[in-house]
Formats: sequence, C-alpha cells, structure tokens
Amino acid sequence: MFDFKFDWCKEMEIGVPIVDAQHQELFRIGRDLEQLIFRGQNATKQELLSLVCELREYISYHFYTEEELMATHNYPSLSQHITSHNKFRTNIVDIDLPLLGQRPDLVLPQIKESLQDFLFNHVLTEDKALGIYIIKLAS
Repeated sequence: MFDFKFDWCKEMEIGVPIVDAQHQELFRIGRDLEQLIFRGQNATKQELLSLVCELREYISYHFYTEEELMATHNYPSLSQHITSHNKFRTNIVDIDLPLLGQRPDLVLPQIKESLQDFLFNHVLTEDKALGIYIIKLAS
C-alpha cells in the first residue's frame, strides 16, 4: 500500500499566516509528487518537468519570503536558517532531469524523501522557533 505523507495538519502551523499558507502550498506540491509516484511510468515527461520546476520556483519564493521576514524582525538565527534553506535549495536544483525523464521510479522517491524530510524537520523545528519569536515580538 502506498504511504501518503503530505497531509497538512494544524500542528504544522507556526502562527505566522503568510508562512503557514506557503507551507500548505509546499504540502500541495508534495501531494502532487506523491500522485506522480503512484502513477509510476504513466507520468509524462512534461508532468515530471513541470513538478520539478514548480518546486524549484516555489521554494525560492517561499525562502525569500521567510528570509525577508527574519531580516525585518532581526531574527537572531537568520544565518543558520539561510544555510538550511540553501542546502535544501541546492538539493532541489541538483535534481538530474534527464535521469528523472528516463527513470522516474528512481528519482521521484528521492525527491519525495528530500521534500518530506525538509518540511517535517525544518518546519517543526526551525520555522516553529521563528514563529514563536515573531509572535513574542508582536505581544
């Protein structure tokens, strides 16, 4: 049985509406990725390429938003957070597109694992800390 992992839940929220909305969009992209894995070899090269391009574009947009928010609020862990973003961004940019087109059965699960690890580990630790910091400043 296929194990779906990208179901948004309230516990993932960090309390900053714009960031929470963007995280939900990343989960949606993750669900689309799961659907392509589920379809296996029936996924077209265009669908595969579109998904990777969307993921690349959206993480750049999301990371920019978060980093601007952190800079605006003088977040003390800004540089470490940016390092975490850059590591994940490099991972996604380095996806082997020709191999993805030839062997989606090998590459898609790797992308899923990477996105899943990043979202659950990064959001539940680093982004939660950011949310707490911003909420504390506002009160």
